[in-house]
Amino acid sequence: MEVWTARPEALGAAACGELEGLLDLEERMRCASLRFPADQRAYVAAHALRRMALGLALGVDAGDLRFGTNRHGCPLLLGHPDAPAFSLTRSRGLVAFAMNGAGRVGIDVEPIDERSDGALLEPFYVPSPEVQDFHLQWTALEAYWKARGLGLADDNPRIALRPLDGESLYEVVEGDTRRATGMVVIRLQAPAGHVLSLACEAPATVRMVELDGLAAAPGCGHLAPPAHGALLAEAVQACDGNGKTTL
Repeated sequence: MEVWTARPEALGAAACGELEGLLDLEERMRCASLRFPADQRAYVAAHALRRMALGLALGVDAGDLRFGTNRHGCPLLLGHPDAPAFSLTRSRGLVAFAMNGAGRVGIDVEPIDERSDGALLEPFYVPSPEVQDFHLQWTALEAYWKARGLGLADDNPRIALRPLDGESLYEVVEGDTRRATGMVVIRLQAPAGHVLSLACEAPATVRMVELDGLAAAPGCGHLAPPAHGALLAEAVQACDGNGKTTL
């Protein structure tokens, strides 16, 4: 299982321009509809990250991938039934993409806001004395329903978290009965001011691929998508013993 991350503010204008070149027309139109440049930059980074990671995993050109949605609005990759399960999340300060060839996966990031109201969780989540971090609860909730392929909705049954290993691994249980749902949540390392949670079917080693240093060389023209693929393939092969790559 892999999680690819990038901080949009760490990507220069030239790099963002090249990443935008990977997006299809619909993605570019959605990006253009966002009001603020910070949100546009995060959108470009997130959706280019998804294309690059899946393109590399499948051995295809990232720019040729086509996406749709299921009846619940969750993203689907079209024309590749053998593709790994995947999930995407974005905020202005961090974007992340997860893919898992061994089962379902969901991921969510949220910036920490001390003004957050815990009452927002009540329709979806049953609190417990063991887990009181609002942002962990919220990201776990979002990641879990993404992994289920349903997305967060008012008619979803409430869930809860049961700690399994310190402050990083939790079992997802039904909120009222406390019965296991067959999913766990892993709290991943994230930059200061963010909480990043991953939902999957069993505890697993997660290889983190960080692309904060991805930027175009000064004065170079547009890079074709295969150039990005070659660059990222080299980065993935350079994973150290901790399964962490920084590009």
